[in-house]
Amino acid sequence: MSKLLNIRCDNCGSEYRVSSRGEMNCRFCGSKVYLSDSDFKGFLKTRDEMLQKDKYNNDAVNSDGDILGFYSSGSSIKNFVQKNGRVIDKYISAIYDRPGRTVYIGKDVVVIVFDSKDVADIFISNLGKIRYPSADIKGLNKYIPHVYFAGELEDGTFAVFLDKAENIYPLEWFSEGLKPQTTAWIISRFENIGCLLEFSEIDMQDLSIEDAFINPKTHEMFLLDNWHNIIPAGREKKYLKGMRELIKGIHCTSAPPKLYEEFLNSEPASNAYEDFERWDNVIMNGFSGHNFHKFDLLDI
Repeated sequence: MSKLLNIRCDNCGSEYRVSSRGEMNCRFCGSKVYLSDSDFKGFLKTRDEMLQKDKYNNDAVNSDGDILGFYSSGSSIKNFVQKNGRVIDKYISAIYDRPGRTVYIGKDVVVIVFDSKDVADIFISNLGKIRYPSADIKGLNKYIPHVYFAGELEDGTFAVFLDKAENIYPLEWFSEGLKPQTTAWIISRFENIGCLLEFSEIDMQDLSIEDAFINPKTHEMFLLDNWHNIIPAGREKKYLKGMRELIKGIHCTSAPPKLYEEFLNSEPASNAYEDFERWDNVIMNGFSGHNFHKFDLLDI
C-alpha cells in the first residue's frame, strides 16, 4: 500500500480517514481496516509528502499574483450600471459571448451577465445544491464559483460577480499545446468535481472548455461557469462524457501514454467514484504515480 491517502472504501467509494493508531475508518458507512506497522509508516511518509506539496500549492496561490502579466497589461474599465443607477467599475481583460450570457474576465473577478434573470437564479441556486463530504480533505469548495454579488442591470440583464484569484486563467488559452502530464493534473481535478456532483446526486450537461480556468503553475483547475446546466443525476453521466470530449480538444505537445488515450475514448463508469478509480489507475500505471514537482511556465 504505497498511496494510502487515496484508498477508497469498497462499500461506498468514500476515502478512508486514518487514525493515529493506524486504523482506517470510513465516516460514511462505518467500515474499518487495520494497517500493519509497515503500511502505517508508508502512510505517514506519503502524508508528509502531500503536506509539502499542499504548502507549495498554497504559497503559489497566495503569492504569485498575475504570473503571466496579462491582467496588468491588457485591462480596461467596464461600468456595470445597476437598475437602481449605482455603478460597479471593474477592470476587464477578456470578454466571451456565450449562449444566453456574456462573460467578463478580470484580474480578481469573473462577471457573468445573463440575458435572463431566471437563468441567473438557477446558476446561483444550483451552487446551493452542492454537498461536501465531511472527509473532504481537498477543500473542493475553492474550485467552484463563489458569488459575492448579483443584481439586475439597467438594460434588464442580470449580473453575477464571482471571486477569482489573480493567477488563474481560462483553460482555453492553453489548449493549443499542453504536456500530457499537465492535462493529467487537470483531469484529476475534473474527476474530483465529478465525485462532488455524484455525492450531491446531480449532473452537469453541456460542459465546455470555456467553463474551466487553471493556475498554469500548479495546474489546479477551477470550474467557474455552466452551473445553470445542472440536472438530476441519471444513468448517463453527461459531465464525465463532456470532460472526456473537452480534454480531447486540448493538443498534447508529446505523445500521451496509451492508457491515457484509452481512458478518454472510453465510456464513463456507472458512477463518478468508479470513474475516478479508473483514472487513478491511469495515473499510477501510465504516469508512474502521483509525482508532484514544481512547474516552470515553460512547462505548460
